[in-house]
Amino acid sequence: MPFNILDAVTRHQIFVQRYAAGRENDAVVAVNNIKDQILGRIAGDITEWQQARLSALYLDLADLTNSLVSNYSTALTTEMLDFAQYETDFNISLLGKSADAELIIPANEQVAAVVYSKPMQVEVQKGYTIARALQMFGNRKSQQIVQIIKDSILIGDTLQKIVGNLKSNFDLQKQQARTIARTVTNHVSTQARQATLSANADILDGYEWVSVLDSRTSLICASRDGQVYPIGDDPILNPKPPAHFSCRSTIVPAVKSEYSLISSLVGKRSAVGAKGPGQVRGDLTYEQWLGKQPKSFQDVVLGKARGELFRTGKLSLGRFIDDAGNTLTLDELRRLEPLAFEEASI
Repeated sequence: MPFNILDAVTRHQIFVQRYAAGRENDAVVAVNNIKDQILGRIAGDITEWQQARLSALYLDLADLTNSLVSNYSTALTTEMLDFAQYETDFNISLLGKSADAELIIPANEQVAAVVYSKPMQVEVQKGYTIARALQMFGNRKSQQIVQIIKDSILIGDTLQKIVGNLKSNFDLQKQQARTIARTVTNHVSTQARQATLSANADILDGYEWVSVLDSRTSLICASRDGQVYPIGDDPILNPKPPAHFSCRSTIVPAVKSEYSLISSLVGKRSAVGAKGPGQVRGDLTYEQWLGKQPKSFQDVVLGKARGELFRTGKLSLGRFIDDAGNTLTLDELRRLEPLAFEEASI
């Protein structure tokens, strides 16, 4: 059976998501550890403590939270280093089955340096490297915990009420920790692939963006699906997943025709449309696939107004976002595409 690169990458991306789920569980364990230790520190009736002791408590809780998050961050970083090495091996195998050429294998140290130094392309202006994302998460959690206790004491809440407020906050922190773990995992997977592609750039036209064909895919990822970008580090000219927190997209090598072992093969890719899971042509982009879905499904993905603009106004998915990947508001779209609004009677 001929090699199907999209199928191989799709199946591997399912593995990556399952691996990410394991790291999400680790994140929940870490937050639960923080919760248990924080609640243990306030077991006394803190509403009767003197202000001096409260100030000391705030500092103690902040230091404890930062220390526990630091421990988790160190463990996650070590785990991601091993994962990056695994991903490099997979990507060399993937490229070897796609191209008839002698390949260069990037050193583990080189991959690790790229993984940890390159910012994730979520909220590009904030420059979220893995270390910075984890540090900011820890700082915010520490500030939130202290502020909840301060506010509760100020209004005279009972210890039971304070504990309830903290537990509600920890539930939110678990979800945020899961999101970070999932996003970091995708970043590591993408950067390990990027390192492999960069080392073998002479046999490539670039890389192709591959998004998940289902109703949960974001507009930015849907609009980029099937696009081939040159290899590089500019977030505008060379965008890469994760495009946003919890992004599920990936990239595949676009091998030059003279080196390609699969250039004449179309293959299949998985999709979950209005009729449920199935297989579609491998060269079908998200936009083309969505165009084949019923109106009701399109409206679930795009919303009613954008659905009409997509169908009647003939706007491509790329017109719904700006160059930085931000979704344009309807007012912004109207200023840019007044004729499309007229044709769609919006």
